[in-house]
Amino acid sequence: MAGERKHIREIDQVLSGVRSYRDDIVVQSWLRCIDIHRLDPARPTEAYIVLTV
Repeated sequence: MAGERKHIREIDQVLSGVRSYRDDIVVQSWLRCIDIHRLDPARPTEAYIVLTV
């Protein structure tokens, strides 16, 4: 649970403009998930895995 809170804080900091040590592709994924898909990092949801395109 503490690890989840740390991860949520990290995402919130990125949203506030704080630079992350994560690869840019990860940060862009977080931003996409929040901006486009309207996901909330504080609310866990079931993962949907696409196996083929």
